[in-house]
Amino acid sequence: MGTHELWVPMKFIFGKPTDNPFDREEEIRTLLTLINRKQPVSVIGSRRVGKTSILLKVMSSISTPHVYISAEDFVEGKSFDLKSFLISFSGLIIAETLKFLDTRRKFIFDIKEKGEKLISSLRDLIGYAKISLNLNLAEVEVLLENKENLRDTTRGILDLPQKMAETMGKDLVIIVDEFQYLRLAEQNLPGLMHMMRSKWQFHKNVEYIVSGSAVGILEKMFSTNTEPFYQFFYPVYVKPFTKDVSKVFLMEGFKDEGKSFEEEGIEKAIEELDGFPAWLNYFGIKALSCNKVDNDCVEKTIKEIVQDPIIRNIIEGEYNKLGKNARAILSLLAKKGVKETLGE
Repeated sequence: MGTHELWVPMKFIFGKPTDNPFDREEEIRTLLTLINRKQPVSVIGSRRVGKTSILLKVMSSISTPHVYISAEDFVEGKSFDLKSFLISFSGLIIAETLKFLDTRRKFIFDIKEKGEKLISSLRDLIGYAKISLNLNLAEVEVLLENKENLRDTTRGILDLPQKMAETMGKDLVIIVDEFQYLRLAEQNLPGLMHMMRSKWQFHKNVEYIVSGSAVGILEKMFSTNTEPFYQFFYPVYVKPFTKDVSKVFLMEGFKDEGKSFEEEGIEKAIEELDGFPAWLNYFGIKALSCNKVDNDCVEKTIKEIVQDPIIRNIIEGEYNKLGKNARAILSLLAKKGVKETLGE
């Protein structure tokens, strides 16, 4: 299922990204062009609109060494585990460098590990890099040993991408997803964003891509002249599907699934689902239990989705991640009787 040059059947799938996103050729092409121009990029769009799938496709389309990390993985309540982020960031970069320099071995650095296991994995990488490839990774060793203050250590880690790119003699692509959460790290290290900008702007061999779902926060970060990253990133917006694209998505999906449908039923569904790929996929999976996807099936399926405790918990969790102002606006709209949809 898809509008790609090579048509590949794809089943409805919910909850995890895909490296074969539907109807995102323009965004993918734009990102690849900007990477080739060494232009820093911000990929901005609401949650569940398909940003990560686009990034996965971009990563699978380039031969350039690349690293992906999500800042959201290091959020702890209202705080940010900056040291674990720096350890994971360093480990991923070193592992990617070693994969390029020593193609005989596979180097895997699993950032899902925590605490001492994560530190031990990074020590193993550093040990191999020093002994087998004679790489100097003193700045990372300092991070692990806590021999200096966090500010000085962070400066060294932020220069690691450029250092490793020079070591490889290749450009390096760094992708930081849910970038807005790094603002929380300024509780640990005031001025972190200024420090990042001061380093990144001089990295000639590193292309930086950041992505995030807090649209308002990111726009403020990138368009306000008092913010460190003012006019640094070229914005690429990922929007929900149009009604026409949503219709094709569901129709092609049900065809691939071998499920009969009525076009009127499909049109009724897309009125409720706002063009968000995640909810379109979820609807597609649940509607497979119907004998035929018609109006009755759509009404029944949408009702089940709205009442599904898992979906309600997902939406509630994402609502709670909004700032106070955003939550107040949504509450006001709800009181005024504005139509509620899954995308809001």
